Amino acid sequence: MDALNYLGLLVSILLIIIYKLNSRRIQHKNLPPSPPSVPIIGHFHLLIKTPIHQALTNFSNEYGPIFLLRLGSRPTLVLSSRTAIEQCFPKNDIIFSNRPLLPSRKKLEYNHTITAPYGDHWRMWRRFSVIEIFSERRLQMSSEIRNEETRFMVKHLYKNSFKGVTKVDVKTLFHLLAFNMAMKMVAGKRYFEYEELLEDSETTKGKLDDLVEMFSPLLTVSLGDYFPFLRWLTYYGEERRLLKIHKRKNEFMQALIDNAHDQNTSSSTSVNGQKTSQTIIDVMLKLRETEPEIYTDDLIKGTIQLMLIAGTHSTVTTMEWVVSRLLSHPDVFQNARDEIDNQVRSSRLINDTDLAKLPYLNCIISETARLSPGGILEMRESSEDCTVGEYHIPRGTQLLVDGRHVHRDPGLWTEPDRFKPERFLESEEEKGMFKSITFGIGRRKCPGVGLAMRIMALSIGSLIQCFDLEEARYESQGPLKTNMNKPEKIRSLEIVFRPREALNEVIAQL
Repeated sequence: MDALNYLGLLVSILLIIIYKLNSRRIQHKNLPPSPPSVPIIGHFHLLIKTPIHQALTNFSNEYGPIFLLRLGSRPTLVLSSRTAIEQCFPKNDIIFSNRPLLPSRKKLEYNHTITAPYGDHWRMWRRFSVIEIFSERRLQMSSEIRNEETRFMVKHLYKNSFKGVTKVDVKTLFHLLAFNMAMKMVAGKRYFEYEELLEDSETTKGKLDDLVEMFSPLLTVSLGDYFPFLRWLTYYGEERRLLKIHKRKNEFMQALIDNAHDQNTSSSTSVNGQKTSQTIIDVMLKLRETEPEIYTDDLIKGTIQLMLIAGTHSTVTTMEWVVSRLLSHPDVFQNARDEIDNQVRSSRLINDTDLAKLPYLNCIISETARLSPGGILEMRESSEDCTVGEYHIPRGTQLLVDGRHVHRDPGLWTEPDRFKPERFLESEEEKGMFKSITFGIGRRKCPGVGLAMRIMALSIGSLIQCFDLEEARYESQGPLKTNMNKPEKIRSLEIVFRPREALNEVIAQL
């Protein structure tokens, strides 16, 4: 251990020297303004003392919409206005099309197969995902999966309402729904049974908690990624815990691949006796027959991981906020129900093909996403020197777009802090390209926007059509009082679902 301490001290001294030399090398460049920093640490201490969204707002107010932070060894450019974003994109789109390849995440991200630098490999995977997962044709082929899973959700909420089980944890319900949809697309089978969960089955809840833990976004920061001399230390802390979770996750996904392979990769998902598309695993295994060097186990597992993380976490979080918004805005809830009643009537349940005729419902989701906490895009990293506005940006600079600041800019939005879904019915394109950046920017923009919107609209629309949402409570804290302008996370949001009398007969036939 003494040897390691001496080695850490030596590396620290070398880093200070390198930091000073680099500072002298680029000090003649016109870098963006930056708060006072501490050697080695940079600005980490300023982000720890204050919630990050508030810290970024404070920096923006003092230094302008383009400023530079130093997070250990990684310089980070922050953009916090539409004008600043337009000065960077699309001009520097290719330059900022890389994601930082953080050492702690190499194994967790399967050798960065999906987060690979912009190039031939990434373009190949992007083309595959756009054509084989998120294209309009594929979304139509998977529509029955979404319809069936939504009906299962409605059916069991309805049944449980007559068993006295009226209060339901919304996050649990939406996680179950989203995981089942993603799993049927990925592997062709449902993973959870609604009835068991809603009857408070500890076994099923344990399965869900385990799956949520395995497929949660990597939100923690490993200090070893920003302070290389601490890599040996951080490896034995949080990183080792994540690797243990990764081992379980890897075994889970390997079992899915093995099962698909044992079925000769020819089985297709069957919904109500009708044949739909091959699963994502089936398609990738088929492609591996002719391109084994590309469609490796790492690429297949990286794709499954992406579907089960991106396809569940952000979707569930947004739907939870939508329900909370609807509870605090009964007029919006009624407007959405009126729209559904006018387009779908009460003789059947809403389905995937109805969504294009329900613009107000989609506006509710878009407005919720605009106002929801977070809104900060994933990091990018510059692959070469470039210019943003009047500033020089060195190669290897991380990019962080403060989406929350943009989404609440009074110069772009009328009454920006007000929940007003109808604003998305109005065309305001003349105000700029990057007004709403919920799903990202440029070549790395999320390709699954269409799928996510369909899942959320169908799920929320079904609840609005079929149930009255009478009450919501935090854990023994009385009636729900939401303040969506604050960044807190909803916790244990419970809803009382009461079947709507006009739809009783239709739901009972499910």
